[in-house]
Amino acid sequence: MISQPKVPDSLDTLYGMEEFLEFNDTIKECNIQDDVLKDFSLDELIISYSKVKNVSFANSNLPKAYFNDVIFENCDFSLVNLEKSTFKRVVFINCKFTGTVLTGTYFDNVSFKNSYMLGVILNDSNFISAEFIDCNMKEAQLSNITFKNIEFNKCDLAQSNFSHTSMNGLDLRSCDISGIITYIEDLKGVILTSEQSLTFIKLLGITIVD
Repeated sequence: MISQPKVPDSLDTLYGMEEFLEFNDTIKECNIQDDVLKDFSLDELIISYSKVKNVSFANSNLPKAYFNDVIFENCDFSLVNLEKSTFKRVVFINCKFTGTVLTGTYFDNVSFKNSYMLGVILNDSNFISAEFIDCNMKEAQLSNITFKNIEFNKCDLAQSNFSHTSMNGLDLRSCDISGIITYIEDLKGVILTSEQSLTFIKLLGITIVD
């Protein structure tokens, strides 16, 4: 069970996020809508106890960000650098993460719902508890990740890269895993349909002739 963000019922409205962040690095208990933070650069941005809707962060450089108790809806994180960031009790709904860099990031009770995540880079990240629901994650990079509780539900994982990631306990039966990249030793404990299991037959050097 994913813990939900603890966002207060009463929030201050923040107008002009870019101007605000020129003199601050922390956004707390705010409602932010219909804003643009494009091509912006800031280390260790903090957003907490807030709602963010219809905001573009595209092409920004935001390493080591810290987001806790935040709901993001219809936001664009395409080509954003968020490496070595921390997300705690965060929900992303209908967001874009095309080519987003999340290398070495820590995820604790994080939900991605109905999000477009083509080519997202999640290598070397740590998932304490996370769920991906109805997400397009084609060509996602998920190499060398560790997790305690992670769920993929009805996700497109075609051509995604799970190399050096133990898939023990992962239930991928509802997902498209065509062309997935992994190593045979990482497959132990993965849960698949009989049809999906044929995807990995070639890794075993087996040829099936009917």
